Amino acid sequence: MAVVVADEASGPTLRRPEIGDFVVEGEETPLLLRKGVLITIASVFAALVAGYLIAVLIFDVSLDFDAEPFREWVEDWGVWGPIVFITVMALSVLFAPVPNAPIFIAAGLVWGPFLGSIYSMAGMMWGSAMAFGVARRLGRRHLPRLVGSKAAARLDDLSTRMGGRLIFWSRMLPAVNFDWISFIAGLTAIGFWRFTAFSFLGMLTPTIVAVVAGDSLGRDIRITLALGGVWVVGLFLSALYFWYRRKRAIAAAAPAAPAEPLAGA
Repeated sequence: MAVVVADEASGPTLRRPEIGDFVVEGEETPLLLRKGVLITIASVFAALVAGYLIAVLIFDVSLDFDAEPFREWVEDWGVWGPIVFITVMALSVLFAPVPNAPIFIAAGLVWGPFLGSIYSMAGMMWGSAMAFGVARRLGRRHLPRLVGSKAAARLDDLSTRMGGRLIFWSRMLPAVNFDWISFIAGLTAIGFWRFTAFSFLGMLTPTIVAVVAGDSLGRDIRITLALGGVWVVGLFLSALYFWYRRKRAIAAAAPAAPAEPLAGA
């Protein structure tokens, strides 16, 4: 969406659209960024950490997780193990909102951080491509009818000029569901290869972190807890950014108060 800025000297000019330009058009707060949800997540995580400390330091309970039986079961599948895993990963993206985190953790437990990340990324990219293609083939022509021709044109314009950046950050933010981004992108005019490249770059870090958390679960649960803490902090930082931008956008969109007439005028 091109935003027109009036300039008496040179006429109207265009500036790059910003996220704030769209927040005021009715964007709802994502579920994971709502205050009640954030408080619940933080409370559950704090309870897990407290339970771990109490069990280990006070009661001297061993919380080591033996992943070897699970690894042996998957290894019995031979070459079909990675193939089945990648297929399940892809289908979890296509049939959103199946949660991906348990699948990442399983990959880390079985194959470790390197192969686990490779297989997870392969499944994620395959599933994202299928979701994008389904939305593009079945829903693209219905977009103007669903949201109106003007809104559809604005969305197309935004996707072609800012699509890569928005897709990258939406993949990076822990509060955004990976899967829905692929369907939404398929409804816009963004090119498939542009979508694929920025999706890969955006998904790489969160995927590796989740797989490493799974691998550390079978080695040292403290690493898994630490990575969980990073995810919780990421949620709060995402929320602060969202609230800040929304507040600025609403303030900028508010009409200026009329000047009070001078006394005696």
